[in-house]
Amino acid sequence: MKKKSAAKPKPYPLADHKENASRVEQGVPVTDLVAFGRETGFTVDELAQLVHIPPRTYARRVASKARLSLPEGERAVRVMRLYDQAKALFGTHENTREWLNAELPALGWRSPLSFARTEQGAREVEDLIGRIEHGIPS
Repeated sequence: MKKKSAAKPKPYPLADHKENASRVEQGVPVTDLVAFGRETGFTVDELAQLVHIPPRTYARRVASKARLSLPEGERAVRVMRLYDQAKALFGTHENTREWLNAELPALGWRSPLSFARTEQGAREVEDLIGRIEHGIPS
């Protein structure tokens, strides 16, 4: 009888804000962002844009297995957290990415990823996910 392989744990317990704060302060390893991109299908250019790093700088960080700066780490964890919340709702990577890139009336015809460029915007996207989960019209 073949054993099922356990799902690989995520680099962050995304709901544990205390743990995330500590990891961001220590510097998020860029390899965590690379692993996230592989799992979710984000391209190198998309990841660099989401974390607000010039693509060449991102490539150098990956090559040297560097850590992200505090602001970059915050943005990386924010994107990973939102992605996981949306995936829990939409089920597949394809559906999740489609929703995160869709221009939504509830966000002033901006996409959730675009709206979540700031922490306040990310919180609004999280609220929207919660409203959708509970069937509240938005």
